[in-house]
Amino acid sequence: MRVLVMAAGAVGGYFGSLLLRAGSDVLFIARGDTLDAIRKRGIRVDSVTSGSFSALAPAADRVDGSWTADLVLFCVKSYHNEAAIETIRPAVGEDTMILTLQNGLGSGDQLAAEFGENRVLLGAAYVDAAHPQRAIYREQGGVCRIVFGEPIGGRSKRALDLAAAFTEAGIESEVAEDIQKALWNKLIYICALSGMTCITRSPFSEVMDTPETAALTEAVVVEAAAVGRAVGVALDSDVVEQTMNILRHDKDHLLSSMHADLVAGRPLEVANLNGRVSRLGRRHGTPTPINDVISACLAPAHSRAAASR
Repeated sequence: MRVLVMAAGAVGGYFGSLLLRAGSDVLFIARGDTLDAIRKRGIRVDSVTSGSFSALAPAADRVDGSWTADLVLFCVKSYHNEAAIETIRPAVGEDTMILTLQNGLGSGDQLAAEFGENRVLLGAAYVDAAHPQRAIYREQGGVCRIVFGEPIGGRSKRALDLAAAFTEAGIESEVAEDIQKALWNKLIYICALSGMTCITRSPFSEVMDTPETAALTEAVVVEAAAVGRAVGVALDSDVVEQTMNILRHDKDHLLSSMHADLVAGRPLEVANLNGRVSRLGRRHGTPTPINDVISACLAPAHSRAAASR
């Protein structure tokens, strides 16, 4: 299988490396120091789930159309979508599958508008992965899997075949019958985790140990679930309780990539997370006051970081 990884960050680097180790023809899209490091010394993976290994890995900052991918792992931050779409375009053929593993909602629609819905698979990555140094990827245990499926639902042959390829590579995966439900389950969770750590500039354990911010966290979850139902997603009746139980149980070791971006002065994916909930809430007449505040208060930091790049 020919796999284009867009791009070689924590999620793409980790899962792409597992596919490479299993024998797939993998090309990593990278830039700057990461591109130089991969070209000079290959990649290094240190993983609780998958073991540690090193491998030589092809890497480039663009593709020229001489190579067509069977699969594109689309793992860039959502604010890079426009540039990333142009980067992958020469490698997308008639039978190419584009699997988006991005946080939030909206990227699948953007990819479908450019390449056709028949080429797009929607997915959610559940992995505690980091990219501590150039060309080095660390996975720290816990839940480590990909849930994905067809935008219109159902378990297609191509999705099942891809799941089998993931299994051969040691990647736990699930083909969801209703991927929209799966994506909203993650969205509800990550809006609370990322939104509240960013707005409070605090570790999530402190957020949940402080009664006032714990109550706001639950409000974020309640609002997001209400919007999901207003949109027409068949969420479980106890999705709020399920999500809050996970957040309370795991609070001491939960980390938010958006909070890490905020601390580092990088742009934020808030538009596709709490911002998406806010916009859909307005469209469907569902109030989302806490998500509105989070989106508004993080907008200046995102704009400042984006303008500096």
